[in-house]
Amino acid sequence: MAAIGQIRKHYGLLVAIIGIALGAFILGDLFKGQTREAVNIGIVGDEEISYRDFSLEVEQAVETEKTNKQKSNLSSDEMFRIKQSTWNRMVKEIIIQKELGELGLTVTSEELFELVQGEEPHRYILQYFTDPETGKYKPELVLQYLQNLDQMSRENQMQWIEFERAIKEDQLNTKFNNMIAKAYYLPSAFAKMLDNRKTSEIELEYVAQLYSSIADGDVVPTDADYKKYYDEHRTDFKQSETRDIDYVVFNVKPTAEDRAAQKIRFDEYYDEMKTVALAEVSVFTNSISDTKYQDRWFKKDQLPLQISDAMFNGEPGATVAPYLSNNAFHTAMLLAKENRPDSLKASHILIAYAGASRAAADITRIKPQAKAIADSLLKVVKKSPKKLEEIAIAMSDDGGVKQNNGHYDWFPDGQMVPEFNQAIIDNKEGDVVVVETQFGFHVILIDGKKDFSEKVKVAMIDRSIEPSNQTYQDVYVKANEFASRCKTEAYDDVASEMSLTKRVMNDLGAMQESVPGQKQGRQIIIWAYREGREIGDIELFDMNGSYLVTTLTKINSDEYASLEDVKQNISAAVRNTMKAEQIMAKIDASSNKDDLRKLAVELNTSIDTATVTFESRSLPGFGPDADVIGAAAAMKKGDKVGPVKGATAVFMLQALNYSPSPTKTNYEAIATQMSGRFVSTVNFKLYQALEKQEEITDNRHLFY
Repeated sequence: MAAIGQIRKHYGLLVAIIGIALGAFILGDLFKGQTREAVNIGIVGDEEISYRDFSLEVEQAVETEKTNKQKSNLSSDEMFRIKQSTWNRMVKEIIIQKELGELGLTVTSEELFELVQGEEPHRYILQYFTDPETGKYKPELVLQYLQNLDQMSRENQMQWIEFERAIKEDQLNTKFNNMIAKAYYLPSAFAKMLDNRKTSEIELEYVAQLYSSIADGDVVPTDADYKKYYDEHRTDFKQSETRDIDYVVFNVKPTAEDRAAQKIRFDEYYDEMKTVALAEVSVFTNSISDTKYQDRWFKKDQLPLQISDAMFNGEPGATVAPYLSNNAFHTAMLLAKENRPDSLKASHILIAYAGASRAAADITRIKPQAKAIADSLLKVVKKSPKKLEEIAIAMSDDGGVKQNNGHYDWFPDGQMVPEFNQAIIDNKEGDVVVVETQFGFHVILIDGKKDFSEKVKVAMIDRSIEPSNQTYQDVYVKANEFASRCKTEAYDDVASEMSLTKRVMNDLGAMQESVPGQKQGRQIIIWAYREGREIGDIELFDMNGSYLVTTLTKINSDEYASLEDVKQNISAAVRNTMKAEQIMAKIDASSNKDDLRKLAVELNTSIDTATVTFESRSLPGFGPDADVIGAAAAMKKGDKVGPVKGATAVFMLQALNYSPSPTKTNYEAIATQMSGRFVSTVNFKLYQALEKQEEITDNRHLFY
C-alpha cells in the first residue's frame, strides 16, 4: 500500500519519465544516421530550432488557444495552423533578434516593468486591464493580477508569459521600425521629380492591332520558339521543391446489409425507449443518439415535419415510430406539454462568489456569503421593487448592468440559463425570487410574460447509418489488392482494368496543410517527402471513412521548372509573341506607318485617344500594360513611337499634347506625404527583405 501511495504521489513525474524514455527511443531510431539538419525542426542562418524548443512553443500556444476559445481540445486543422504560426514567429524572432543584436537594441527588465506597471503602459496593457464600469484603464487591476498570478492555474500563468513576451516583442519591433523609418529622407528635388511623374499628362492618339486578330491556327510555335521564350523569361519559373502524385480513393459506404442490420438495432432502441421512465428518457437519449438531448421547449414549426403532429396531438409518453431521413434513423418521445409565453421580461441583481462562472477576479466572497446577501436584498426588493435599479447599479456583478441598469427587456423563452428562465415561468408577474445559477445568486423581479402558446419538450434520437466492420474490411481488401498489383504492374493499367478513377495532384508543397478533398491528407504529404522516397513508390492510407492508394509520380527539386513542365502554360504567350512579331513587321513595312489614320484603315481597326501619366496602369479597354504606358510617358508633343509590343496588342502612339506638372513653390509637404507612405510599409517590407537574404532550412515535414 505504501508503494502505491508513493506511485500516486509521484504519478506526474513517472509519466514524464516514461514519455521522455519513449521519445528518446523513437527519435533515436528515427534519426539514426541522419545529418545535423535533420534532427532539428529547422535552421535560420547559423541558429538551430530544435524539436524540443519548437514543441514547447507549440504547447504553450495550444494552451493559450484552448483558454481563449474555451475548448478542451483543438481540431487537427487548428493544431496545424498553430504549428505554422509558431514556426513563422520563431523564424521572425531569430531574424529580427540577429539585426537587433548587431544594432544593440534591447528591452531591459526595467523597461519591461515600465511597460507593464509604469505611468505610460504598453497598449496591450491599456487594452486588457480596463474598468468594466467605465471602460477606462485601471492600474490597480494589473497589480492585483500580478499579485495573484502564483495562485492562478498553469494555463493562466502560461498565458501571462505569452502576453509579456508579446509586449516585449512589439516594443522591440517598434524601436527597430522607428529607427529604419527615421533614417529615410526624401529630398525636395526627388519629391519634385516624383510629383512631375504623377501629374504631368500626355494626350495620346493611338492605333492598336489586337493579337486576337490573328487566329491561333495561323501561328505554329516550334520547339525553338518555346525554348527562346523560356530562356528569356526563365526567372518567371522559379519554384520551390514540390511533389506530384496520382491517387485512387476507395470510399467506404454502408451496404444494403448494413442498413438492414442497423434498422433492426434501431428498432430495439425504440422498443427499449418506450419502457424508460419519462424522467430518465433524456439520459437514455444521450446514451444512444448521435445528437445529444436538447433541454428546451419547442413550438410546432420548430420540430421536424415527421414528428410535429404526433408530438402536439399526443400526451407525455407518446412516441413516433422509427423513420429514415438524411441517411439516419430517427424516433422521438413527447416528455411534456405546456402553455408557455414566447417572451419574458425581468430585472435582476447578480451576487457572484469566488469560483462562480465569469466571476471577476476581485470577488473574494464565498458562496454562503453571496447567498446571505441575496436573501437580504430579496426582502428589500419585495418591500420596495423600485429600489432594484438603484441596488443593481451599486451592487450587481452582472457585467451588463452599466448598459441596462439591471433590466432585461423582452427576451425569448429559453434564452437565459435554465434556472433563471424557469424562475420567471414558475412565478407570477410582480413576484420577486432568488435563484442560483452557474453565475451566482440572482434576485429576480418578474416584469412580464406575453404571447402564450402551446410548447412541448421532446427527446429526439437519431443514429447515422454507418458502414459495418465487414464493409470496411471488404473495401480494404480491394484497396490492398490494387496497391499490391501496382507494385509490379503499371498504376494506370491496373486502375483502368479495375474500373477505378485515377486522380492527379501536382505541385504538393512540403508544408501544404492537406491534399484537396482529403481531410487527413497531411499524412500523404509527409509520406511523399520522406527521405529515400522514389518515383513509383506505392502507399495505402486509411483516411477515416475511405482508403486511398497513391503513387509518387514526380519530384520537382530543381530551382526552376523545366520547359517541359511549363510548355502548356506558356503556349498562349509564345503565340502572342509570334503574332506581335508579325504585326510589328507589317507596320514597319507599311507606307502608312507615320499616318495613324491611314494605318488604322489598313489594319482594319480604329484610332483612339487617351490621357496618361507615368503612374497610369493601362490604356482604356486594354488592361494593365506597363511597357506601353512607359513608352507613352516618355513622349513630348508631336512625338511618334512604335510599333510597341503590349500585353494584348501592338501599338502605334502619337503625342498630341504634353501638359507639364504645375510648378509648386514648396515640395516639402509632398516629400512628407511620400515619406509617410514609405514609413507605413516599413514593418511588412523590411521583414520580407531580411527573410529573403537569410538562408533558412525547413525540416518540419520530417516531423509532422
